Amino acid sequence: MKLKIPYQDKITLGYSLARSAHFAVQQFSLPIFEFLSTGKNKKLSALEPQRIKAAYTELFRLLKKDSENIAKGLYPIEVLKPEKVTEHLRRYPRIIMDGYQISKRREEKNQQDFNGEAQEFLKGLPEYYQRNFHFQTGGYLTKKSADLYEHQVEILFSGAADAMRRLIIPLIKETYPGDGEGLHFLEMAAGTGRLTRFMKLAFPKAKITVLDLSYPYLKKAQDNLHEFDRLDFVQGAAEDLPFQDGKFDLVYSCFLFHELPLEIRRQVVSESFRVLKEGGLAGLVDSVQKEDVKEFEWALEQFPVDFHEPFYKNYTMNPMEGLLTYKGFDKIKKDLGFFAKAVVGQKPFSS
Repeated sequence: MKLKIPYQDKITLGYSLARSAHFAVQQFSLPIFEFLSTGKNKKLSALEPQRIKAAYTELFRLLKKDSENIAKGLYPIEVLKPEKVTEHLRRYPRIIMDGYQISKRREEKNQQDFNGEAQEFLKGLPEYYQRNFHFQTGGYLTKKSADLYEHQVEILFSGAADAMRRLIIPLIKETYPGDGEGLHFLEMAAGTGRLTRFMKLAFPKAKITVLDLSYPYLKKAQDNLHEFDRLDFVQGAAEDLPFQDGKFDLVYSCFLFHELPLEIRRQVVSESFRVLKEGGLAGLVDSVQKEDVKEFEWALEQFPVDFHEPFYKNYTMNPMEGLLTYKGFDKIKKDLGFFAKAVVGQKPFSS
């Protein structure tokens, strides 16, 4: 029996599918960069028909779920607001040029290639952070990297990255169903503030403290979120939070934990527990892990090979649900969508 989709769902789903197709076209241009920089035609195992079918089936399910969440009022349709076409088109040539440099860096296995701007920010940063994650130019330490990052991530995930980020919102809404009035959230490793935008649209009256280690990315987040109020921006590390105990109602992150060594992941969860109020929530959106989606186990093996992600394999083998439980959280909830999963746990009330 065919599931009927309300009219608004059809519009939002149609827009999301068109957006996904646009970024997928850009994704299939990536092997060109590899050939131009290395002279090699890289065989893409991901292009095997059964894998393409499985990936695009899951992508469709994610976008459909995202459209249904909008229809349910879990977050407004404004989350789909596109950027200006002129800005998008101006950025793409820079993506192409940067793709060439990324491919060269990958071929040479050069994971610590920092220009003068990046060198200025390296001092005092944790060792695990001083690398070119994804072989991207400048790591997370240049204005150029911050300018290109969101576009590059959408290309990588065929336009699904935003919907993947939003997986966490319905889980949070189960505990905080309103507009966020009186609540104080902390977003760790907020990057350029993409998820922050969606959280402000879903919880417009919540106060959000936006934290990131990278000054250029934090500055980009300030620029991107200038129209919102009740936002504070703080430079700092998630494993050493500069906040008092019991300050926040929600502590969350997006695409952070797979880039951390196991011991640092443990510290981040402990710090999250410390700064949360009793009954507060800790949440994360990140990559699926082993056993989450059998069809994508090949991708979990291939991703750290194609991109410099030295802690990713260990991340996939250590479920975040278990780490949250071990650190004292209970009432663990999760949701899956495409290559991402969202996990939320609650800090217990004192007996």
